[in-house]
Amino acid sequence: MYSAKKDKAANLLLKSPINNVDMIKLLLVEDDEVLGFIIKEGMELIGNYDVVWVNNGQKGLEVFESFQPDIIVSDIEMPRMSGLEFVQRIREIDDEVPIILETCVSSSKTILEAYSLGIDNYIKKPFLPDELDAYIQSLLKRIHLKEDNRKIDTSLIMLGQIEFNIPQQTLSTKEGLINLSGRESKLLELLCKNINQIVPKDVIAETIWGGEKFFTQQRLDVFIYSIRKYLSSESKVQIRTMRSLGYMLSVE
Repeated sequence: MYSAKKDKAANLLLKSPINNVDMIKLLLVEDDEVLGFIIKEGMELIGNYDVVWVNNGQKGLEVFESFQPDIIVSDIEMPRMSGLEFVQRIREIDDEVPIILETCVSSSKTILEAYSLGIDNYIKKPFLPDELDAYIQSLLKRIHLKEDNRKIDTSLIMLGQIEFNIPQQTLSTKEGLINLSGRESKLLELLCKNINQIVPKDVIAETIWGGEKFFTQQRLDVFIYSIRKYLSSESKVQIRTMRSLGYMLSVE
């Protein structure tokens, strides 16, 4: 039984190549000998990865407890145990370790089933080790942002002379009190918890809209426009658009 319920996000970010600190323990479950070798060697050449490679899900389960990986990358179609069954078995043991599924399957039904079982992301074959590294880094950043959001429990945030009351979902400005909608409040709270840092668009979509299919950039633009208008009385506070990346709440 894997009992190390630790702060995954913080540990993973510290181990990230972005910070050049420690090794990310990667469990690779891949039955294709050529692809498995390429991924293992490629990730180790990138650096900051300690890779254990097994060729089926049953071996993956056996290695999981002793290796205690920081992240799992698994194929979906394998002998003895499919990738979906492997994910399900892992989630019965540990509900925190990030899992990326490799797939050449284009069926949305299969992908949705994989998400329902608890994967964090998937990557389509064929891919290069550099691409997998980019997926892993993006996932670690997203987990880190979510964990930081949970740690901040302040109910009042000062944005210059504007007071943001999170429980009441209000802004107190020199022009008066502004009542925010639920999503406006959640979006501003997310930006406040990451002041002077870029919040990626996919993090906003997942955190505020919960991955809803009808999320669009246009809808987000409307919310950003409204919040900018509410904050316009405070010149030292701005929501900056970081082109193709996300948004940043800038406070001088």
